[in-house]
This record gives sequence, structure tokens and C-alpha cells, in this order.
Amino acid sequence: MKLDLDSLLPQVEQVARDAGAEIMKFYEGGKTASYVKADESPVTDADFAAEQLILPRLAALLQGVPIVSEEAVSAGYRPDVSKGTFWTVDPLDGTQEFIDRTGAFVVAISLVVDNKPVLGVIYHPALGIMYSAAGPGTATRTGPDDKTVPLGIDADADKNMRVLMAEERTNMPKVKGFLSEKFNDVAAKIDSKPGILRACQVADNMADMSFICPIRREGRSKWWDVAPGHAIVEAAGGKVETLDGKPVIYDAEDFQVPPLVNISPNRAATITPKGPKNPAP
Repeated sequence: MKLDLDSLLPQVEQVARDAGAEIMKFYEGGKTASYVKADESPVTDADFAAEQLILPRLAALLQGVPIVSEEAVSAGYRPDVSKGTFWTVDPLDGTQEFIDRTGAFVVAISLVVDNKPVLGVIYHPALGIMYSAAGPGTATRTGPDDKTVPLGIDADADKNMRVLMAEERTNMPKVKGFLSEKFNDVAAKIDSKPGILRACQVADNMADMSFICPIRREGRSKWWDVAPGHAIVEAAGGKVETLDGKPVIYDAEDFQVPPLVNISPNRAATITPKGPKNPAP
């Protein structure tokens, strides 16, 4: 299948905006029924309404391309993704934040080709901010004023290392081991931030790294939670890799990826391969 990502991206952005508008109807209404899924995570009527809007729109954009969407998968749907090309959808990423009325929730969509994200859209409807990308050099942030800013290396960004993670839910020994190996025990300021938009903050050089290494599920994360940010970070010139330094590949039968780190464009530009600790003379 030949894909025109340049023309596809604005159409996916519009789908995300429309889903965000649907979510905001529930949010501004003030009362939304919430439920608990089998994995004990919350879901609301807004999640379902956004998914019902998104799925037929994506299906019409690329006929025959399967869609791995959070609520559909939670309900037992198992799309065939063996060909390596598929959509991932989180219709409302940050359901607990939606319930708690913090405003920190997003619509997240990605297109994966050959088991790697090539297009990502993350829309923050409460603030009207869109992060999106469809290939190297295309990452942007668009604000509520429709002003679009390209993302990449930023000479004016804060030079102090800043790492994002939910410390109380993260496998900290693994993270500290990564920092020690990769950055030679450099002191890191660790900020605990909501998971929503972490990858976008990294792509925007507002943070050096964000770790996705939960204590549960052996550190693995669902595709829809990471693939959209993965596409945006790499399109901005950053790096996404496992904590073992390997590429993140979306091909597992359980729709999950291993523990990973998003590295900002600025920080990625400073990383040099480490040679042997005691090189031969």
C-alpha cells in the first residue's frame, strides 16, 4: 500500500479535533458516567463516544487497514495486525484526569507501517493544543490560535537535565541504571508529571527524557499509549528506544512494547556511542 502521509496528516488532525470536541461536550456538561474495566482502569461515556467517532473516520481514510483501539480491544476485539500496517487509537488518554477534572487528557492516534509509527497526532482539547508529525522533520505544535511551530533542536531550551515519569509507578532501578549507563551517572532532576503529553514535552525540548517503565505488566505498555508520541519524538529529531538501547517494534501479540525512553532532539544530538571501558592500546 502506497501512503501519502503529507495529505493524510491534516485529515487525521481533523478527526482528533472532532473527537476532542465530542469529549468536551461531556467535560463541560459536568456529569459523565464512569465504569471500571477488567484491568481496573476507568472508562467513561466520553471514551466510548470519542471512539465511535474516530473509528469509522479512520476506516474511511485507509480502507482495509486494521485499527487497534483501546476500548474495542478491552471489549475483546483482536484485529489482525500481522501485515505490520495498522492504526492505534486512544480515544481519551487520561481518563482519570478527565474524571478528576484536571484538563490533562488527550486524543491520541498513530499510523504504524512495517511495525513502526510513521504518523502521530496528539490533541489536547481542553487547551486546544495539537502535536503532530508524519515523518522526519515534520513534527509541529499548533496552538489554539492556529499558529504552528516546528519542533526540532532548540538552542534556547533549558540546559539542565529534566526527566519525566510517574516515580511512584515506575521501576526506578531500571531507570537509574539506564541513566548511569547512558549518561555516566549524571545527576538528573526527576519530575513526577501526569503521563499525558510527556512525549510531546520531550519532542518540544521542555524535558530531556520521559520514561515509560511501569511497575505492573513487567514494564510493558499498550501500543496506543506510546505509538503517537513515538512518531512525534522521532520526527522532531529525538530518539525512542528500549532501556536496552534497542529499537521499539510494534509486533507483539499482546499489543504491548517493552519499557522505553523518549529522548528529546536536543539531548539526542549530544549522545555519542560509548566505546569499551578499557580500550586496547
